[in-house]
Amino acid sequence: MPSLLTAIVVWLSANFGLPADYQFPRIERMSSVEMTRLRYQSIPVDQRQALNVRDARRVQSLYSVQKRTIYLRPEWTGKTPADLSELVHEMVHHLQNLNHAKFACPAESEKVAYEAQEKWLNMFGHSLASDFELDPFTILVVTTCGENGQ
Repeated sequence: MPSLLTAIVVWLSANFGLPADYQFPRIERMSSVEMTRLRYQSIPVDQRQALNVRDARRVQSLYSVQKRTIYLRPEWTGKTPADLSELVHEMVHHLQNLNHAKFACPAESEKVAYEAQEKWLNMFGHSLASDFELDPFTILVVTTCGENGQ
């Protein structure tokens, strides 16, 4: 895994100007259900009801800032462009974390992560739309700060 992470860091640095930091995150396996719980635990209970259940189930990878850990599904193999793109997406967050990047809201940190994931997938003739059913409008919505800066 260190060789793969090194290649991803070099690629992200060259293509997106992210700092080439080789302090790699821990990589752990976690079910989508557990990742969903971890991802949404900080959202107030009254606001959780507004979450789209279908989207909540789609958590396939996750980065923990506090633990400097990337969580991947147990069935993740890294053998497909889609699998690798998930690691690319989470490595963006890890490099942002190591660089103490500041954002107006958490959603804003997703912009470069999705751009990197899309560019990675495009190299293999894939896209976020074809592999993850994420259209450009949805990506715009999830990467834009709302009225409350969330």
